[in-house]
Amino acid sequence: MSKLNTPILVAILMIAGTALAAPPQPPSGAAAPQAAPPAAETPMQPYTSSDGRFSILFPGAPSVSSESLTLKNGETVTLNEFSAEDDNGNSSYIVMYNDYAADVVSDGAQALLQRTEGGAVAGKTRLSDEVIDLHGVPGRAYTAVDSDGFSYSVHEFLAGTRFYQLIATTTKDHTAAHLDQFMNSFNIM
Repeated sequence: MSKLNTPILVAILMIAGTALAAPPQPPSGAAAPQAAPPAAETPMQPYTSSDGRFSILFPGAPSVSSESLTLKNGETVTLNEFSAEDDNGNSSYIVMYNDYAADVVSDGAQALLQRTEGGAVAGKTRLSDEVIDLHGVPGRAYTAVDSDGFSYSVHEFLAGTRFYQLIATTTKDHTAAHLDQFMNSFNIM
């Protein structure tokens, strides 16, 4: 069982613009977890999604799923998720995308990206936030940590009406060994 919340829970809450649920706590009186020794590094593997129109490097073959979600405005979207874990389940690498109706993005890419970021970091401490660009596609990059020490690194892009999220999460006292390689390998086709 993964030490992280299931990636689809992360996805549902991020896209809905709400805070993530707190991870499960050890039973009362249980010994505090000790930092795990570094795990053997998993080689990164290229992955391409024809339907998603993207390519990226993952630590192993990703799990793929789709789910229909209703947004706060009542609109229904299909959230497509690709996820892989590393470091004995202490790191998770996720790519998600969905297509919005044109009216949802009518106030501009950065306005939508700021709204989704605001929902994703609610209840967390934002560590960084910057406007980014992927070959002309507007984006945002931000990091946050929750009260339990779980870390979140996110890149978001809006290509027309298609919204992409790249998320790397880690448990307390761990780092995402492939963070830069994962984020920097993303390409929209």
